[in-house]
Amino acid sequence: MKYATFLVICAALLVPGSAPAQVDGTWGMGVMGAYDLPVLGLSDWYSGGVKFGASALYVNNKRWTTEVEVNYSKYSDGELESKTFLWSIDKREYPSPQAKSEMEWLSGEMFWLRHFKGSKLGEGGSSPYVLFGAGFSRYHNDISGMIYPAQNKEPLDNNALLKPVLDRRVAVSASIGAGVEFFTSSSMAIDARAQYRLVFGSTRPMEAWGLAEAWPFSKIDLALRLKFYFLK
Repeated sequence: MKYATFLVICAALLVPGSAPAQVDGTWGMGVMGAYDLPVLGLSDWYSGGVKFGASALYVNNKRWTTEVEVNYSKYSDGELESKTFLWSIDKREYPSPQAKSEMEWLSGEMFWLRHFKGSKLGEGGSSPYVLFGAGFSRYHNDISGMIYPAQNKEPLDNNALLKPVLDRRVAVSASIGAGVEFFTSSSMAIDARAQYRLVFGSTRPMEAWGLAEAWPFSKIDLALRLKFYFLK
């Protein structure tokens, strides 16, 4: 009986344990969809739009993950389209029936995620985190169809238009945020994230329509990401 007990203990020691998988150095990829919400000055110009993108992931260790992401978003039907201007000749407000304004964004960003309790990669479960990041955004703010407001002869000519405004620039951005990764398996996760972005760009003021320059841009992204990790 004594020898049988000894053999059982030895066998138990030789059976592979259920220790968490080694995740350091794991690569992955992800796709995302978000609502891109302008706040502060930029919210006077646009109400927001859908955002989507793709990312490459690298797990530095159980606490830190690095993401590199490319994303695209577009704001259409800007607030300027419904604005009126006061014509100095007859003191009446006039809209611009042909007005069109839209803003497109193409961004490249790097994020660093700090998990509170360690990543659950290889185990399953939820893993809350905070993040910070930086990157670049190329934005197009295109405005056309605005009536020339300095006309000095009645009646007002609706076909006398300002030259289209085509602001196309590149700006630096910075981000902070928080989220939770829900691991639906040992190597796949759904990531829910809220993120604040500060973009050091500006819009050209349109004083006749009551729109001041927006600088810098402030935005909030509410996003869902689907992530796939390639465990070793």
